[in-house]
Amino acid sequence: FKSYFASHPDIEIRMNQCFAQALTSLFSTFYTSVLHAYSCQDANFFCQIHRIGYLIQFESLLSTYGDEQAMLEDHWVAINALARCSFILTPDALGEFTLEGLSYGVIVKLGVGPDIWLFLPPEVAKQDRITISPCLVTKGVNEQQLLADRMGSNSIQGTINLEGLCRLEVYYTSYRQWATVTKAPSDQGRLEKVMSRIARQIRCSSRDVSLLGHIDEAVRLMQGGRVTSCKSAKDRTAMSVTYEMVQLLSRDHDLMTRDHDNALSAIRSHGVRPLNCKRNTGSSKYAFNALQLRILPKEFRPPPGSYGGKVT
Repeated sequence: FKSYFASHPDIEIRMNQCFAQALTSLFSTFYTSVLHAYSCQDANFFCQIHRIGYLIQFESLLSTYGDEQAMLEDHWVAINALARCSFILTPDALGEFTLEGLSYGVIVKLGVGPDIWLFLPPEVAKQDRITISPCLVTKGVNEQQLLADRMGSNSIQGTINLEGLCRLEVYYTSYRQWATVTKAPSDQGRLEKVMSRIARQIRCSSRDVSLLGHIDEAVRLMQGGRVTSCKSAKDRTAMSVTYEMVQLLSRDHDLMTRDHDNALSAIRSHGVRPLNCKRNTGSSKYAFNALQLRILPKEFRPPPGSYGGKVT
C-alpha cells in the first residue's frame, strides 16, 4: 500500500478508517471466542488456532448499488487486510492488550489472565503468533439490490463471494487435515456436506439467503468467528442474525420445525434487536416500509407491528 498511498493521501485516510473498524471487529470476535473456549474447557480450540490460525467470516448485506457498493468495496479491502494481522496470547491481565507492527501488519498481544493462561496447552503458551484467516461473503437483499440485478451491476458481489469461497475452502482443507491428524472431535461428514452446498450456491446471483445459513453452519463447525453487518447494522442485520439464531436452535437444540416461525417472530419482536433500533434512532421499530417488505426474502421479513420506523 505504501507506494500507492504516497500519491493518494485521501485514500490512505479512508483505508485507515476502514481498517480500524475491521480490526476492532476482529478483536472483539477473537476475544469472545477465547472466553467461550475457556468456559467450555475446550483445549482443542487453542491447539487449532495455534496450528492453522483463526477463521473469521464477515457477512455483508449491502447492495451493489450507489453508495452501498462503495461501502462494500471499502469493507472488502479492509477485511482482506486483516490477513496480515496476528494475535499473541500473554499471561497479562484478562482483556489487557497492546498493538505492535507497521502499517496494516498489526500484532495484537492479548492478555488472557492467569486462569486461562494455565489452561492453555504448552505449545500455545510459547507465545507464537496466531494467524488470521478472514473471509467475506455478501448478499444484497433490499430493493436497491433488486434494481442492481436488473441493471446488471452486481458483478462485484459474485467476485467477492468467489474469493470468499476460496478463502473458506483453504481454511477447510487445513482444518480437515488438522482434525484428522490430531483426532480432535469434529463432525467431518456434516461439514463436508455443508461445504458442498456452499460451492453449488455461491455462484448463484439470486437473493436466496439459504447460502448465508450454510456458511454460518460451516464456520461454526470449524470453530470460527462471525460478524454480520449492513448499512446501519439494525434492520437487515437484525433480520439476518435472528434468522441465524433460529437456524441454530433448529440444528443444534431440537427446535421443532412447527415452532420455527413463532420463535423467529418472538425474537424479532421482543428480543434485543428492537432495543438496538431504539438506541440508534429513538424508535424500536425496524425501518422497513410496505414496498421494502414485499421485496425482502421471506426469511428476512419482520412480523406485523415490528416495522415502520422512519429512520434508516
